[in-house]
Amino acid sequence: MLTDDLLALQDTDSAIDQLTNRRGRLPERESAATADTALTAADRRRAAIVARDGELDESIANLEAEGARLRAQRTRLEGQLRTVTSTRQAEALQHELDALAGHQDELDDQELAHLDEQGALQAELADIDAGRPALAAAAEEAAAVLAAAEGVMDAERANLATAREDVAGRIEAGELDRYERLRVRFGGVAVARLDGARCTGCHLDLSTAELGAARATPAGEFAACPHCGRLLVP
Repeated sequence: MLTDDLLALQDTDSAIDQLTNRRGRLPERESAATADTALTAADRRRAAIVARDGELDESIANLEAEGARLRAQRTRLEGQLRTVTSTRQAEALQHELDALAGHQDELDDQELAHLDEQGALQAELADIDAGRPALAAAAEEAAAVLAAAEGVMDAERANLATAREDVAGRIEAGELDRYERLRVRFGGVAVARLDGARCTGCHLDLSTAELGAARATPAGEFAACPHCGRLLVP
């Protein structure tokens, strides 16, 4: 009967929809995502550390080059200081030497801070490298568990798809097209049963007159729910 076939088709489609929804919300999927996120975060942090370490190396090299320039300038000024006879010139040279010494101290402080930061980064990098194999193994295992769970559902869905094909093959093309259009319109549920006076599609009660009209529908035909418009099977 058309009624039975459409109901069977609706039940099968609903089962497929529910399975698809469950597949997207598998707890194994969340576990796999969490494990993958942890691994990705570790790799990103490692890359950031390596990049920062390179920046510090470059900065230290520049500081050392600047320090060499200051030392050369200091040597030159000290040589001049030994040869000048004017007190005013000597004071000026000494002032420059004091300024160079202050600048050198600043460079040394910066280099020391960079070296301290590099030490902390290298320690963090060692921790990341030590922990990464475990993170990678956890991500791989979680992905395998997810794939197994998906495989079970995919097999179930394949069985449902075969059953759907068999039921759909018994329905006339025009009715099947009507059903498919209604499914799109009503979010997947085109055919609803009457549960007492209630439409199982929209879960609203029909009035006594509406209920009588629905139950008086000839066999092989469908009433429409007065509330939601779905095909209604008494």
